[in-house]
Parts: sequence; C-alpha cells; structure tokens
Amino acid sequence: MAAAAKHLTPVVLELGGKSPVVVDSNIDLKVDSLKTELEKFYGKNPLESKDLSRIVNSNHFGRLIKLLDDEKVSGKIVFGGEKDESKLRISPTILLDVPRNSLMMREEIFGPLLPIITVDKLEESFDIINSGTKPLAAYLFTTNSKLKGQFVMNISAGGLVINDTALHLAINTLPFGGVGESGIGAYHGKFSFDAFSHKKAILYRSFLGDVAIRYPPYTNTKMRLLKALIGGGLLGIIRALFGLS
Repeated sequence: MAAAAKHLTPVVLELGGKSPVVVDSNIDLKVDSLKTELEKFYGKNPLESKDLSRIVNSNHFGRLIKLLDDEKVSGKIVFGGEKDESKLRISPTILLDVPRNSLMMREEIFGPLLPIITVDKLEESFDIINSGTKPLAAYLFTTNSKLKGQFVMNISAGGLVINDTALHLAINTLPFGGVGESGIGAYHGKFSFDAFSHKKAILYRSFLGDVAIRYPPYTNTKMRLLKALIGGGLLGIIRALFGLS
C-alpha cells in the first residue's frame, strides 16, 4: 500500500485475521462429533495419513509448536496434539476453553489447531467477536432464523457464511475481501475488474431549462427555495415558493 501510494494507485488488501465460528448449542451436534469425524478423515494415527497435509516449512512448524507449548493452553488439549518434526506434521488438535489472552487466541493459526471457547449465552460470542479486530470471515451454524438475522446485523466482517465455512470463496458473484484490519476492498469475478476500474461520472444536458435561482444576486426568496430544494421536501419547496418558510 505504501508503494502504491507514491503513484496514487488503487489497492486491494486481503490481510486476514482470525475467522471465528459460532455453533448454536440447539443444533443436533453430538458431543464427540469433532473427534469422530477427524478419525474418519485421518484414521487412528493421523500422522501416517496420506490425506493429512504437511506444515509448509520448518519455521511455521516451530511457530505452531510454540502456540501449543504456551503454558496457558498446553493443558487444554482434548484431542490430538501429536507431532512429527521430521515430516513437518501435526495431527488435528482440539483445545477446549482456551484463555482469550493466550498466544493462540491473539494470532492467526494457519495450522490444524482448533481452539474452542464455550459461553453461557450465545449472544456472548457476538461480544467476543466484536471485542477484537474485524475478521476476514465469520461463520454461524444454527437453524434459528432470528439468530441468523442477529448475526448478520451485529457482526462486522469481510464476509459471513451461515451453516458452512469458506464456501463463499468459491462463488465468483460474491465479493471477497476484508474490512478494517482484515483488509481493504474486495475481488472475485466482476468485483476484481471493478476494484481496479475508475468509475467515470458523465452527465449530458441540453441548453434548456436553466433556472435563475442558481445565480446571484441571492435574494431571501432564492435562498429559501435553494434550501428547500437541497432538503428535498416537497412541502418545504411549496412553502418557499409562497414565502411561508
């Protein structure tokens, strides 16, 4: 952005941030669903699974291990946590009731670590989300129509998805981008073209229909009428014409 500013070139910044997922306790979600599904995906020994991705490099592997070794979260692991540095693999790991001031909750993760926070009232999750920086995306799982509306109205994020995650990335008729610290502008499909296109305003008019109130001298009558026109109220315009305002 600094480089582009020297040339007054427009930019789109996708900066990211943490993307929260809110799960309504009233949906039919079994307690051990996450563990069961992860075992279906990767088996009993996920580090040996051909379907488990490697961490991209040793630096990021070390960064993720640092998050796991934080004393505030090391005792919060309820599933997974195995690692193999030689293969740059970390098994999918679930952590329950992770402190919000932990390193894991302050930084983007970019790895197979899933911290979970429980709340007494679902609306508390909205407060938690809004207390931090605006996310690139936020997700809600619920069948409650009222709750869906509250989520859409109260959560400020680059994008929202109800009852799925990340799916909006694949839809080119939806803009993808952040807001606030998660980014500026949006792209995908025609939105990419629009982001880097100047919208030039053009107005054509004839020589007919000019009005004297545009020009001096600005009498009291002209001023009343101009103010009424700017205000846009028909009653105000009528009152100004008859000198009633």
